[in-house]
Parts: sequence; C-alpha cells; structure tokens
Amino acid sequence: MRFPAGRLVLAGIALVACDAGRSHEHRRDPGALVVAEAAGVIGLDPIRVTDSESIEVGELLFEGLVRWKPGTTDITSGLATSWKAEPDGMTWRFELQTNVSFHDGTPFDANAVKFSFERLLDPRHPNYIKGEDGRYWRSLLKDVAKVVVIDAHTIEIKTSRPYAPLVGDVAMFPIVSPAAVGRWGDAFKDHPVGTGPFAFESWTPGEQVVVHRFDRYWGKAPTLDRIVFRVIVDARQRLVELESGSVDVATSILPDEQSFVELHPDLVLKSTPGNDISYLAFNTQHPPFDDVRVRRAASFAINKEPIVKLAYQGRAIAADGPLPPTQWGYHKPATRYPYDLVAARKLLAEAIADKRFDPDQVYKLYSLSTPRPYLTQPERVARFLQAALAQVGIKTELVLQPYSEHKRAVEAGEHDLAVFGWVGDTGDPDNFLYVLFHSDNAQVGAAQNIAFYRVPGVDALLTDAQRASDEPTRSGMYAAVQDRIAADAPWVPLAHSELVVAARAELEGLILSPRGHPIYPLIRRAEPP
Repeated sequence: MRFPAGRLVLAGIALVACDAGRSHEHRRDPGALVVAEAAGVIGLDPIRVTDSESIEVGELLFEGLVRWKPGTTDITSGLATSWKAEPDGMTWRFELQTNVSFHDGTPFDANAVKFSFERLLDPRHPNYIKGEDGRYWRSLLKDVAKVVVIDAHTIEIKTSRPYAPLVGDVAMFPIVSPAAVGRWGDAFKDHPVGTGPFAFESWTPGEQVVVHRFDRYWGKAPTLDRIVFRVIVDARQRLVELESGSVDVATSILPDEQSFVELHPDLVLKSTPGNDISYLAFNTQHPPFDDVRVRRAASFAINKEPIVKLAYQGRAIAADGPLPPTQWGYHKPATRYPYDLVAARKLLAEAIADKRFDPDQVYKLYSLSTPRPYLTQPERVARFLQAALAQVGIKTELVLQPYSEHKRAVEAGEHDLAVFGWVGDTGDPDNFLYVLFHSDNAQVGAAQNIAFYRVPGVDALLTDAQRASDEPTRSGMYAAVQDRIAADAPWVPLAHSELVVAARAELEGLILSPRGHPIYPLIRRAEPP
C-alpha cells in the first residue's frame, strides 16, 4: 500500500507527508545518522548509570572483555580473544587483543583492564568512584577479589567464591582509558574515552549527544561517519520528524502509531522480543503493603490482558513472573493471580478485620511519565492500575514524574506503590533475580530492589545459584526463587514487551539487541536509486 503525497491521517492527527523529491532535498550528509530519543542521557561513564539512553551511547564508546553476538545474548570474543575458568571457578584467565588503541591514542593492555576494575572496586585507588555512583556494578562484581596482570596481554580475574555470572557481566563492563581518567578525574563522565567503534564528540545535556567514527578502531569499521542522538520528548513529533527525513531512527514509538509506520512506504518498523519486564512494585516496608494479603489482593485486582491489548497494542505478553520466557531459567510459578475481584475483596476484608488495612487511607502510586523500552505508555498504564485498585477499595494518589526524578524517588523508597521496569543487561537470570530481589540491592537511596523485599531464604538461594557452575542446577534454584517470589507477591509483574524502533527504509543492516538498541556499527545507508 502506498500513500499519496500530501496529508496522512493517524489517530485523528494530520501529518504532513513529503514526496520523494522533498525528502531527498532535506537529507543530510549520508554518513550521518540522526536518532530521536524520548529522553536524554544521564551520563557517559557506563559504570555510573543504568538508564537505557546512557547505555545505548556508552556501548558505542566502550567495550568489554567479551561481547554479544549481534541480536543475541550469546557470548563471543571482544577485547579478549579467549578465556577460561580454573576448575575451582574462582580464577578466570583472559587473553587480550593486541594492537588496540583507546580513542586518545594510548594503548589498550592488561594494565588498562586492571585499572578499570580497580577504580570501581578498590577504595584505595586514586580514581575510586565514591558514593552512590557505581553501586549497581559494585553489587554485581563484589566477589571480584583482585585482577592480576600476567603480562601485557593476559589478565586473571580472581573471585572470593565461585561466581558463574562473571563472563556475562564483563560483556557489559566498560574498559576505560587510564590516561583519560587520570586527566579528567570525576569529569571523565563528561569526557568518555574507550576503545569502541565510535568516539565521543559533544554532549549538550537535555538536547543531544554526538559521536563520530573512530578511524583507528581495531575491529570492522562502521560505515557511518557520525551519529547524533537528539532528544525529542513528544512522541508524535518524533514520528513527524522521522517521516520528513529530519531523523533516521525514532525510539519509543507509541503502540497506536506503529501500524502507521508499518504501512508507510518510506519507513520500517524493527522489533525484537524484549529481555525485559514492566511491573507494579509494592513498598513492602510501608504498611499496609507489609501484609502479604494486601499485596495478593492487589494482584488479583489487576487484569493484565487489557494492558497488553491497549497500552502495548498487542506487542507484549502478560507476565507471570520477573523472567521473560526467552530467558533460560524461566519458570512458570506455582502461585498465580488470575483476575479475580471476589478473591481480592475477601483478602482485603481479612486485612481490615485485623486492622492491617485502612480503606480510607490514600496511598502514593508513583509512575514515570517518560516512555521506556519496557513501557511506552507509562501514564496510561498507571491510570489503568489506579482504577483497577480502586474497584476493590485500594485508594491511590498518582504521582507522575519524568524518568530521572521517578528513578531517584523510588530508589529512595518514597513510594507506597510504583510502576517501573527493567531491561536485562546480560543473558543470565541473575541479572534479573539478584538485581531486583536480593537484599543487597534494597539499600535506601540506591535501590534496584524497589519493593525493598528482604527475605533471607531468597537471598541464600540467589547466592547459591551464583556459586553453581552448571545451568541445570542453577535453573532449579531459580525456579524455587520464582515460586517464593510469586507466593510473597512483592510485585505485580505486568508485561514482557516487544522492543520496537522505527527507521527510514533506506537504512540497511538494522538489527536490534535484546536491550532494544539498534546495533549501530552494522547500519549502512543504501545508495539512492
């Protein structure tokens, strides 16, 4: 189907279409790619940030010892050519690439690897990252006891106990230029220097980030000269600029606009099953949500199917637990919560009789307003949840905030309930279950576990699963964890999304990672006919 030149109508909004001639007149340098994002990056030092936009740019500038095969979470060589673990599972040897340079011209070697780990993990290091910055990575790599330089191109990572998720973690862990960190200190986050296929050019916070091709890159050189990440908060404006040719790629396309992209002759929609979860978390440290009956009642009150159909336009599946079905270790929990208002009201009545729930109290329901890969219409979902809870007598006040403010508030535990989500950084269940449910990550002010769910038995299982070396054993432990979490109901798991971006049709080689990011070094622009 082709649209005539002129006006295209989408959901009652008229969009101005460009004919082929106008479109080419407005094209920029074909070597430059412009990406429209719903939010700007928070920082450019990847071990200080966890937001999707910052990681998307950071993974172009920095590399890990290993990497993911394009479009998968299968591990392949990166800055290390090979690796192996000793039988005790506590020593990992990595053989490193040779003739690799950082963007500042200094050589990559074993000392740079040691430096990168120690600035995160060693408080005595002169460039140690203090305070809350780096807490996420310190939590993942807390069992790294030391990094030993064997020679210029060989390192050993020694852990204090067997730690099976290590290789998956180092796929995302950035190796930095020691010279650049020494020069810039804490300001390195604004002047990032890695070994990646693109080098940092400029950053205007809240507006755009620009990176350019690193011509001395050790791997296959990308064809793009430059990438510009522009912040365009309004979803319809992102789509208008994509259609006009002002941008080449647009993220966070609203579900009800995706069919427009699919039918447009000059645009394409790329999607992949998300390695993600959206959820409603209860602050289990705040009454009445410290009572499992209230949490279970809320779980029974929420019908997930309308959320999937309306807020995701069917581009998601209803979640029954934290792990997406594509993740190894996924387990359908023994305890489930079908939509059942009778069961919900019965549980709340019991809590009222025991004076554990006050039906006149109004609780704070926090939600982000900024679209995220796992939740493109957060306000719509939050209002649906508010109405669902109200019908069984749980009254809430909705607190809507942009992503960065919302993240700060829920990490500090200000909420009674909160809408949030997670995109897995690795292909390991540990990156969901340990990060989102272990007590280590329920520290007020920097919590990833925003339910503040602290259960010693769950902690022990998660720690034991990190020690186990074989996948079947770990899967059994993770199944037990998922059963216990479902019974305790610290969350209502909502959906696993299909991650989607829209792009100009002339782009070739556009593949999405499981985090939903285009793999930019593979993108090329087709020659005009």
